Amino acid sequence: MATAGVILAALYLLWAYQRVFHGSPEGDNATMGDMTRRELAVMAPLLAAIVFLVYPKPVLERIEPAVDRLIAHVEERSDFTQPEVAATGRGEEQ
Repeated sequence: MATAGVILAALYLLWAYQRVFHGSPEGDNATMGDMTRRELAVMAPLLAAIVFLVYPKPVLERIEPAVDRLIAHVEERSDFTQPEVAATGRGEEQ
């Protein structure tokens, strides 16, 4: 029974995809224009945030020295010691 549900869901999604992305626009959608400059100005920062969330390495590399200094400062002034996993970047060898 579950297999039939998965197959029906896949068929419905393919049918919906075809109508949305490959069909001709009808009704109010037929006269809708492309994205305006104002809409593009709103979308650009959102797209930049998505790229940052997917690939944050340049920002993380830039803040890493400051984080290392902060950890050293905390270790000097308290009884905290950085866990071995965080210091080496690897878990225990198995």
